[in-house]
Amino acid sequence: MTIRVGRWDCRVCGLKGNLGPDTHCVGCGSPRGKDVEFYLPEDADEVTDADKVRQAKAGADWHCDYCGADNKATDTVCKACGNERNHEDIARTEKVIYDDAPQRRETAPTLPPKFNPADNKARDRRKYRIVVWSFVLLAVFSLWYMFKPRGFEVEVVGHEWERTVAIEQNRPFIEEDWQLPSGAKLISQRQDVHHYNQVVTGYQTKARTVRVQTGTKRVRCGKKDLGNGYFEDMYCDEPVYENRKETYEEPVYKQVPVFQTKYKYEIYRWTVDHTAKATGADKQPQFPEEPLPGNDWREGNRTETYQLLLRDKEGKQYKEKVGLDFWQRKNVGERLKAKRNAIGSFYGLAEEEK
Repeated sequence: MTIRVGRWDCRVCGLKGNLGPDTHCVGCGSPRGKDVEFYLPEDADEVTDADKVRQAKAGADWHCDYCGADNKATDTVCKACGNERNHEDIARTEKVIYDDAPQRRETAPTLPPKFNPADNKARDRRKYRIVVWSFVLLAVFSLWYMFKPRGFEVEVVGHEWERTVAIEQNRPFIEEDWQLPSGAKLISQRQDVHHYNQVVTGYQTKARTVRVQTGTKRVRCGKKDLGNGYFEDMYCDEPVYENRKETYEEPVYKQVPVFQTKYKYEIYRWTVDHTAKATGADKQPQFPEEPLPGNDWREGNRTETYQLLLRDKEGKQYKEKVGLDFWQRKNVGERLKAKRNAIGSFYGLAEEEK
């Protein structure tokens, strides 16, 4: 495994790139600290010195619980205060960093941050968004206020009604289908294509290119932070593929028609010929009465609509569809509660009125 020397940045003076194994900053002499984070530059050289390789593989550094000094894995006593290492002296954590996971570096500069024009632009964008959203909220509130239903009073000034009856005739129709309906009179029948079945008639040899794994290869896939300023390259097995030509048999299909008996017949069906309608402005609604020409005619569906004619105190008139019972109980001159918005759109009678 390849060993490389990591780096760390001083949190006191801001010096970047101290050698990983160095326990003190070469700029100001400050210790690394137990929260130091090692990183590996892209151009870090391989360690070939045998002593340094042994030092790297000896294990993670540990910090003294008493004085906080950094010590090597092979140290049995703290080199700063002389205390013997025990279970309270915690070693740094080794961790694996894969190439597809970005390494996070944290630095704590002690100098005041420099002026960045982008900060002002960000603040301006925030102010602009606040102004825009303020206008949006104002517009929404205005629309809500404009279309909010408002109560007002109307007077009943008239009644209107409409009733209809569908007039149907039993007429003959010529139709075709795969079954003969009950009551139909057969005219003719024939064999016709109902559907098609796919039938295999043979096979055709074809060629295609397939991707086949032929083995594996060792590739560098990440690095391991050894916890002592050194990093070790990590290797993974990566599959090796190659393209190969192969032949295969593809079925050849034929569309085979399936025949069934199709019937042509005459059948009588009730069909709406026209609609009779009656209207009025009184309170005596009735359905239209129309004489039927013969036994092959009948009355079908019936509909009925009732409207109250309303007028507000400004003289503006409205129409409101209501049920028959409510319509009959309301008399001309009676006052009712209704709803409309600020621009005069009529929303109908109030719920308690209906």
